[in-house]
Amino acid sequence: MSKKIPLFVSEEKLKYFTSVNQNVSPNDLVPYILQAQDIYLQGYLGTTYYNSLKSKVLAGTVSGPDQYLMDNYIGSALCNWGLSMALPFLKYKIFNKSVLSPKSETADSITLEELKFLQNECRNTAETYSKRLIEWMRNHPADYPLYIAPNVLDGELPQRGNPYFGNIVTPHQPYAYKRRLGYNNLAYYDNGMDCLECGPNTVGQTTTF
Repeated sequence: MSKKIPLFVSEEKLKYFTSVNQNVSPNDLVPYILQAQDIYLQGYLGTTYYNSLKSKVLAGTVSGPDQYLMDNYIGSALCNWGLSMALPFLKYKIFNKSVLSPKSETADSITLEELKFLQNECRNTAETYSKRLIEWMRNHPADYPLYIAPNVLDGELPQRGNPYFGNIVTPHQPYAYKRRLGYNNLAYYDNGMDCLECGPNTVGQTTTF
């Protein structure tokens, strides 16, 4: 017996809300919407609330604050998270003996760099809606008790921080300043120093050498 898996966004909304052509088969999109749900949405909602929403979607009983969240934030974020994940597999197809990039007779295929650009644009939009999703739930705690007080035994807890992705950047000046002074190990911080960074941008206790 096959297991029913709920989709939090419809094919119609996905194609209306993004640049996906109406001719694209749902079979090319659904797997990545499901992945986006399980990876991104479950991360932001937490497993307790996520599982509750899945049950309501299957039963057709989504209403009130849950419906508002689905209509205004979840659907918009999932459309873009799902498209971001689907884009590489719309360009590259996996066959029995190889991975191929089918050519169109009427249009040129995009390059890998152009594909990465499109993915990044979708990701930026998804992150914006995800941020709004988090802010809405945090500002309306009474409407989302399973988000505010999840059961830790259910699995993943909600990610309530910044949903934007970015590389770690080390401030150059404080780092270079410490290297010039020879503070290359943690022993330096055992001598009463209480700062986030040492040098001209010191935050915390001021020490005279």
